[in-house]
Amino acid sequence: MAWGLFFILIGVSWTLNEYYNIPMIPYVALGAGIILIGLNIARTSLGMTLSKFGLFIGIIAFAFGGAALIGYQLPLLETIIVLIGLFIIAEAVSSMRKSK
Repeated sequence: MAWGLFFILIGVSWTLNEYYNIPMIPYVALGAGIILIGLNIARTSLGMTLSKFGLFIGIIAFAFGGAALIGYQLPLLETIIVLIGLFIIAEAVSSMRKSK
């Protein structure tokens, strides 16, 4: 289902960009982020393992798309480094809870 939504997003964005000359990159990034984050929420609710890489890419896409829509440009490298740090902290907290 997520792949279907992704291809619909790409197709609609491509069409809007070609016929109406609307820059769609922020919308595609935001939509892809929502799809990837939603996919991971669905995976965990079904008892499947969380895809950390997919969640990471989803958060990056969501952050960059959302920031671009409000007129702000996030610095790519710094944002990725902060997210890596947050993932490391989340992993440490998770392992500390499991060891108790």
